[in-house]
Amino acid sequence: MKHRKPETRIRNPIEKRHRNLPTATLPILRLYSPTAQPPLGNCRRTPFHPYSRITTLNSLILLRRCNQQSLRLENSRFHGSCGVTFARFDRGFCDLEEWDSVKAGFESLIKFSIDKRPKVRRSAQECLEKVFKSFRSSTVVKEASKLVFSLFKNYMPVALTLSESRIFDESKEETLSKLEHLDVIHMLNLLKVTVPYISVKISSKVLPELVKLLRSEFSVLTRQVFQNIEAFLVSSSDEVIGPQEENIIDSLSGYLSLGQKNPVDTVLYATTLLRITLDKLRARGSSSWMSIRHKVCGSAAGLLADEATASQASDIMKELINLYIDPKEIVINESQSLDDASQESEEANMVKSTCAVLENILNSCVGIPNEHLLGVISVLFNKLGDISHLFMKNIILKLADLMDDIGHDKPDTNHLRNCMGSAVVAIGPEKMLMLLPISINPENFTCSNIWLVPILKDHVVGASLGYYMEHIVPLAKSFKQAGRKVKKSVIGQDLQAHAHGLWGLLPAFCRYPVDTQNKFGTLTELMITSLKKYSFMHQNIAVALQVLVNQNRSVMYSKSDGSVSNGNTVKDSVSECQNVAPYSKKTATKNIKALASCSSELLHALVDIFIDSQSGKPSYIKDAIACLASISNSSVTQKVFMSLLERFQFVTGEGEFQQPKNYGDELVEEEVHSLNVQGKDVHRCVMMELASSLVVGAKADLIDLIYNFVVFIFQATDVTGHCEAYHTLSRILQEHSWFCSSRFVELTDLLLGQKSPADVATLKNRFACFHILIVHALEMNSEEENTKAFLMLNEIILILKDAREEARKVAYDTLLFISSSLRNSSCTTSGEAYQRLISMLTGYLSGSSPYITSGAVSALSVLVHNDAEICLKVPDLVPSLLSLLQNKALEVIKAVLGFTKVLVSCLKAKDLQNFLSDIISGVLPWSSVSRNHIRSKVTVILEIMIRKCGFSAVESDIPEKHKSFFKTVLQVCFFSKNIAFSMWFYFSFSKHFD
Repeated sequence: MKHRKPETRIRNPIEKRHRNLPTATLPILRLYSPTAQPPLGNCRRTPFHPYSRITTLNSLILLRRCNQQSLRLENSRFHGSCGVTFARFDRGFCDLEEWDSVKAGFESLIKFSIDKRPKVRRSAQECLEKVFKSFRSSTVVKEASKLVFSLFKNYMPVALTLSESRIFDESKEETLSKLEHLDVIHMLNLLKVTVPYISVKISSKVLPELVKLLRSEFSVLTRQVFQNIEAFLVSSSDEVIGPQEENIIDSLSGYLSLGQKNPVDTVLYATTLLRITLDKLRARGSSSWMSIRHKVCGSAAGLLADEATASQASDIMKELINLYIDPKEIVINESQSLDDASQESEEANMVKSTCAVLENILNSCVGIPNEHLLGVISVLFNKLGDISHLFMKNIILKLADLMDDIGHDKPDTNHLRNCMGSAVVAIGPEKMLMLLPISINPENFTCSNIWLVPILKDHVVGASLGYYMEHIVPLAKSFKQAGRKVKKSVIGQDLQAHAHGLWGLLPAFCRYPVDTQNKFGTLTELMITSLKKYSFMHQNIAVALQVLVNQNRSVMYSKSDGSVSNGNTVKDSVSECQNVAPYSKKTATKNIKALASCSSELLHALVDIFIDSQSGKPSYIKDAIACLASISNSSVTQKVFMSLLERFQFVTGEGEFQQPKNYGDELVEEEVHSLNVQGKDVHRCVMMELASSLVVGAKADLIDLIYNFVVFIFQATDVTGHCEAYHTLSRILQEHSWFCSSRFVELTDLLLGQKSPADVATLKNRFACFHILIVHALEMNSEEENTKAFLMLNEIILILKDAREEARKVAYDTLLFISSSLRNSSCTTSGEAYQRLISMLTGYLSGSSPYITSGAVSALSVLVHNDAEICLKVPDLVPSLLSLLQNKALEVIKAVLGFTKVLVSCLKAKDLQNFLSDIISGVLPWSSVSRNHIRSKVTVILEIMIRKCGFSAVESDIPEKHKSFFKTVLQVCFFSKNIAFSMWFYFSFSKHFD
């Protein structure tokens, strides 16, 4: 009888696929085989848990490493054991609500979690955490927690021994050489993983034992103990933490008391733990948090001087200052000393001790303190505000000594300067200058604390205009007088520069001053005198007026009116302005009234400077005039403007504008009035530029006067003053919509009656007028207005074909402005108006002139590039444009191909699918034309369509006679410089290159 050979065929496909794996791993793979079934018995399958897929993947990854790295048999046995154990939880082979069902597997994970092999420990601890998360039964959690606690108790004797032994770097390896010592560390790492999940009862037993391991000196267990304490503080309830809070605080404080004797990173860690404890105490409403915040602040502040820990310590200190210091709780009478206040108030005592620590650190610094220490001091200044001068006086004086010692011009003093700036914001310039007075020695002309001037310029806010006039101005005058007395010219120049710097503090003192309504009248007199006497004050006064007007107007129009004109705004040079409580609307209204009451004198003074300026017209003077005009009574502004028109003889005695004269008449007038033609032209331009500044806030009478002056300029000259006239007219149309509505026909006739300017700047201002008028016409939709809009649009289209790039850009931008205005308009008919704009442009497509037709196509290209949805909203738009490809004018063909490129680039792939057939049939006939780069344009269009819609979608619409060209396009794509695109083509379409 023949003996049958043993069957060697691998029955399980998993075994066949992984026949080279160690045999210990095969049971796991069988477990995950699709044919594997759970064992029969009383164990019921538990619901699927989120962790299961992760653990399955972990096990398989471990198996793969087994195979790839050929691990020793014992390692593969671990992976097999751990994997199988974990798979039992994962696949439902055990009941997660029955402890007896999970006990064996859980004990295995505990065992492997303290294994001597790092990868084994790490994998087991990850698995253990996921298993703990999966437990839903309180009984199972309780028993699992007991098992963890039992392991912890077993290692406590050794842990206590290790925590009591001091270690040094040279003896650390010797300390950890014993296996039981390493096991303690592994046990603590295991405990850290399980702390969030163990029962409250066990947690209450573990935490007291853990606190026993805290010592004031560093040990080999310190970092692990800290990590476990953090886990308890973050995840455990007050029921667990409460009884041990005092012990934790005392232990951590004792550790911090040794300072740098312990490793710096652990000192930072202990400080962080104390801060977390502080947060929990305060959240619970316990009063004990006030007593420990001293310790936390002191320990964190002590780390600021060390560059290694300064950054983290700075973050902790800033958070503590912002959260745990409340200046509102500190009440100090004028007659009360700081020591008395500190004794009466726990809050004052806290601030005093914090300032003392920071002061000591400053005193110990060599050179400039680091930015982290200075940053903490700045935060404390900002937090304490006005009372900083009581608690931080010594710190301010120390910072001033540093500024004196190192010199304020060095670039590395920025953090120090900003810190001093925070002090200025907190206590104000008056108290700062009481502590650090700026003065000059009359004997040797040396200056003290002059470095403070640029800091004041950048950081003064919420000060007093009266203080500027009564103290700063006299101080500036004393410097100026000393500069005249000194014999050495260099010293004299320095003193003059210091005087100018003090005068230049005016804009800073105009940032939210507290006494505007009471002191602005006196300040006006000073400003008018200074405008006439000191040219170096022109810019300072102009900027100061803008700051005053804009800040008050922004308060008045906040919330209720967000349409404040920002054309004349001046940016505040101090970020701290945001921290100052803004005026109430009532206060701002009173301030504006005070400013307006003095505006007439200031307007006259500023206008005279603007008119008489020889070296250009300073923009800051013009902006200041605009600010004042915006709050002044319109009749006052009109009188100022009319007086200038009369001064330059632009109007007659009856207030009528002079009729234009020819050059011969002007030469006769030159002999009589000694005014040449060139001077007259200059005055026209200056007056028109000034007129544009008076538009905001002007009433109807002043607007009519300015408009009549614009008309006069257009009639009087062919070119001179037209740029300024167009700008002024555009400002009128922007600020006063009623003027556009009431005089639309007159305005369009005036503009269309002027020649299109050759100067690009003038063209830009002219088109700014067109923009507003076209939008108005399209929204009104009357036949006459549409006709006018058509004529203005015609000029814009013509400029699109201009040879100058700058002119074309102006036209493109104007079209975009019109489109944007219509799409974003609140007018109920804006959608219809937008459609009418498109209809007007498409109307040019049927024109007989290729020049106009190509310009219209270019205009539509601009709009589609900005809003591709046009093609979907106007279904006939794309077919109408593609039909122009049958035209024989190359100028039109190039424009349409350009439009098509924009179209395929901007449309989404799903929307582009609707136009593929029309685009392909339209552009392919031009693939044979090589001149004017037409063939290359067609190639680019096809490339984009292939990339966005796919090869098949495009190929299906390619006629047979153009297949060879299409193959060429594919080859171009393949050899493109874009490597990624080329590779995509290679793998997708290489069969078409054969």
